[in-house]
Amino acid sequence: MNFKCPFHNDKNASFSIKNNFFICYGCKKKGVNNNIFIVKKFELYFDKKIIKYAKYNLFLNKNFWLKYLLIREINMITALNFNLGCLNFKLKNKNINNILLNRLIFPILNEKNILESIGVKNLNYKNKYLFFSKNNNLNLYGINYINNFNYVIVVEGYFDLLTLKKNFIKNSVSILGSNINCNIIIKLLNKFNKIYFCFDGDFAGYNADYIIKTKYKKFKNRIFSTTLPYNYDPDNYIKKFGIISFLKYLKI
Repeated sequence: MNFKCPFHNDKNASFSIKNNFFICYGCKKKGVNNNIFIVKKFELYFDKKIIKYAKYNLFLNKNFWLKYLLIREINMITALNFNLGCLNFKLKNKNINNILLNRLIFPILNEKNILESIGVKNLNYKNKYLFFSKNNNLNLYGINYINNFNYVIVVEGYFDLLTLKKNFIKNSVSILGSNINCNIIIKLLNKFNKIYFCFDGDFAGYNADYIIKTKYKKFKNRIFSTTLPYNYDPDNYIKKFGIISFLKYLKI
């Protein structure tokens, strides 16, 4: 399926994502699809008016994604607070980048509530999430809701973060993956006194936990890391065992 290209003013839906590659037949930009796209003219394609419309559309039309959020036990208050939205296919003929159409949209704001990035969830298993950003800066999903920087719980996914916020754990952010590097560590250390990483119970999570405990062990009094039991992430762990059990597991 083709979309309007986020890299130029595309009117012909020239942007194609297939398997592990993407290509635009208009501007000729191509590369390996790692689900992350840096868009130089970000505001041209992803502005707050579109996000606001998508937010209203999600609730007013009661479409598939609203039912999906209910299944995932994300309540309306949380969805509204995080500006989750969806644009439907009726907007195809309007001046909206159709890479967003019929997808669940996660606006990602910085500490100053400025829109920095957009996360998009697809219906298909392949390329399940796409991520569009205006720069290479690290975006911490949910940081715009933090006002106490004594500690933070760091999780991997969108729904992990939403579930924590729903359970009134305001001091939490998502790094949207398990890729741990110096930039992430430095940014977190500059903002928080103590950092509690909680990784999923899978290979990527175990590997990230190992990196924290070996490469960054000199920060052992400020950085703490754990993985959940096999096949668990914060979202499904909290749903099964409760938020108190989760916090005890992290030894907070």
